[in-house]
Amino acid sequence: MFCSKVIRSLVCIPFILAVDLSPALAQQEFLLGQPTDVGDPDEPITVSPSDNYETGGSDFGAEIGSSSLEAPSVEAAGLAGASALGLDDGMWGETTAKRAITLIDAANPTTLYSVNRLLRRVLVAGATPPEGSDGLLASRARALIRFGAAEEAASLAGAAGRDPGATLRRARAEAALIVGRDETLCERDVLGAEAPQNDPSDKFWPALRAYCLAQTGDPLAAVAVNAMVELGSVDPTDAALLEALVDESLIDYVPVPHASTLTPLRVAMLRSIGRANRPAIESAPLPMIAGLFALESTGAEGALIAAERLEAVGAIDTEILREMYISFANDVERSLGTRAKAVRDADKSPDAKAMGTALIDAARSSGEGGFAQLARVLAPMAKRLPASKASELHTVGYALRDAMLLGGYAREAGEWSDAQGARTREERADVAAVMAVADADWSREWTRDYGDTLRLRTRSGDEHARRALAALAGFGIALRPNLPNEGILKTAREGKVAETLLSAGAAMGQETPLTARTLDTVIRALREIGLEDEARQIAIETMITERWR
Repeated sequence: MFCSKVIRSLVCIPFILAVDLSPALAQQEFLLGQPTDVGDPDEPITVSPSDNYETGGSDFGAEIGSSSLEAPSVEAAGLAGASALGLDDGMWGETTAKRAITLIDAANPTTLYSVNRLLRRVLVAGATPPEGSDGLLASRARALIRFGAAEEAASLAGAAGRDPGATLRRARAEAALIVGRDETLCERDVLGAEAPQNDPSDKFWPALRAYCLAQTGDPLAAVAVNAMVELGSVDPTDAALLEALVDESLIDYVPVPHASTLTPLRVAMLRSIGRANRPAIESAPLPMIAGLFALESTGAEGALIAAERLEAVGAIDTEILREMYISFANDVERSLGTRAKAVRDADKSPDAKAMGTALIDAARSSGEGGFAQLARVLAPMAKRLPASKASELHTVGYALRDAMLLGGYAREAGEWSDAQGARTREERADVAAVMAVADADWSREWTRDYGDTLRLRTRSGDEHARRALAALAGFGIALRPNLPNEGILKTAREGKVAETLLSAGAAMGQETPLTARTLDTVIRALREIGLEDEARQIAIETMITERWR
């Protein structure tokens, strides 16, 4: 089993989990930060966070499950109190229920890791909801599933207790299927004596009922399943998988559904019959990845591809991806193997030139976001490099500096930049811009001459220079144009924190890369609601990733 060696390398990670684990599935759940011992599916579950959200000395991991929420309704429930996540209980302000639900329903992962983390903080935070916000919890759970966080969605949906609304019940069922909580789902929510009636026009519930019946192993259940298939109560693709569940001799004859057609129920059925299709990990919808990752037949390559996709949207911690690269370095080939071996070698003995070269190669071969992801992984190793090495490097040195910045090590990046030096006026302006945005202490180093240098480049169409000037304007460092008090800025000034973040996420999700105007506006809006550090993270990621894309 490919997972066994991963566990040895991850035992020191402080996850809030019970680890008297069984089999490979439990081991893989450990990697994904999923609970392994679930008693009542109607109870909220304390889960390990997907990332540490640093909020002034407190983090998600320390606060989760420990905050006391005296919620006025179930819609206020969350995996942690808003204050523990750097927000506040009144984060919805005067936002209407309709507007809140519309924004959440439109929330999707962006190409920026720091934005995805921020959006998920809103989705998991417990806070006073807008008046008349029935359905808000269901919208949040569905959004978490879209972000690849089915476990958090299942836990959040559990806050509704034993009588959830139809939409929330559907979201809870889909999340349970993805993460492998089929047994309790079938027992309590589908086949139980108190299971509510389902909408006959929705084929999801008949197919789920057939699946639960097939799982019982009862001969009469097989008859019922076959009858449902013949009556057309289930989709033909689901029907073939159900027939294999009730007759094991058919398992080898059942075609695996195309990756693009995978659903939570199909992932659960594939898990039950022990079938997987490796390419599905690469091209399956993001919400299904966590379930495919847990299949026992998933190999090292598939597991790493899944981990890369999940880390990119913040669904698992970067440290987990780092440890998986190290553990699987000898088991994967091609560009994936190159990245894994680079991380393994850097972990053993950080070498500036080798690490910088690996980062540059990732920018060329890994597609959108490849540089940024490997930079986050290598950042802790890069910050250990002595700054004296910087003077020997040029492009490679900038790659290492940018890795430190993306990893949140602004001080080390500044020391590296000082030691590296800049050869031209343009380079000096670039260094001054990125460091002034990354670290407020560097703002005093900014001069008008640097701004003039960047503005001269914008006249020839240099979008990198334009984004740098926009970020500097957002922080009030460089010349700042007046922006109208409308849209995201107006929302922020009205104190609608959650609406500001969701609106900003939607705006940034529509642009790749971000325009200078949007970047400036988002920075100003985040600063208006007190999220200065988050604004710096988004600005730095935007500036750096676009240079290496």
